Amino acid sequence: MPRQIENIIRKLNKTIEEFYPEDVKIDYKKYLEKSGLINLLNNQQGNLNFLIDIKQLKVIHMSGSIFDYTGYQIDEFGDNVLEKFITLLAPKHTSFFSIYVPLTLNILKSLSLDCKSRQFYSVWGIKLQHKNQRSIRWYFNIIPLEFNESQNPTLILVSIQEVTHLIKGEDYIIRAAIGEKEKKVFVYYSNEDKTIENDIISEREREVLQYISQGLDTKKIASIMKISPNTVDNHRRNMLARTGTRDTTALIQICRMAAIL
Repeated sequence: MPRQIENIIRKLNKTIEEFYPEDVKIDYKKYLEKSGLINLLNNQQGNLNFLIDIKQLKVIHMSGSIFDYTGYQIDEFGDNVLEKFITLLAPKHTSFFSIYVPLTLNILKSLSLDCKSRQFYSVWGIKLQHKNQRSIRWYFNIIPLEFNESQNPTLILVSIQEVTHLIKGEDYIIRAAIGEKEKKVFVYYSNEDKTIENDIISEREREVLQYISQGLDTKKIASIMKISPNTVDNHRRNMLARTGTRDTTALIQICRMAAIL
């Protein structure tokens, strides 16, 4: 294993030991049978889905075709699927897992138990190298299913889609939406290596995007919102720049996938 990958795994294990000092026992089979999760995963045609044990950093169930997404057969991944995925990440994105895990756990550490009862994470723009040498971009929905006493996730569902046609640039974005009545949103930008406690799209921009998604043109939106057409276009450009999306169609699609819109 390359030294860089070894360092990432070591950093991940150190973070896990800090936030999950106790042993976590999950009856995966019983959980899946009770929740009907296997059927749900199998019905998501076209997605690649993983159930991941956080404490063990181990994939314990998978549906969808790894071959379609990576060009590699499942037996080429060996015993540790996550380690293999790290080796496929583009050089600028290799550290993604060692950033995502401590980032989300430190965010949770600052929040109340009540707030942490509902969690939803989105990641888009992750770049991997397919076996045929083409670069692909992925979108992740990450949904915690089981928690420990501190409301830190112990079992997560990761649903993956390819979004190469939607993303431009070389960066990725992590969006954490936590809480229900009083939702907290945190956004991490890899190009700046910083996290902000504001949503990626403001409420005013969301209103503009709602109208755009309904097929209204700039002049009509400006008239409804009582703003200038230039302001509408500025909102559109700012949303495209912040989300790293190629065009307005891609912007709408990513925001729907991330439950922003």
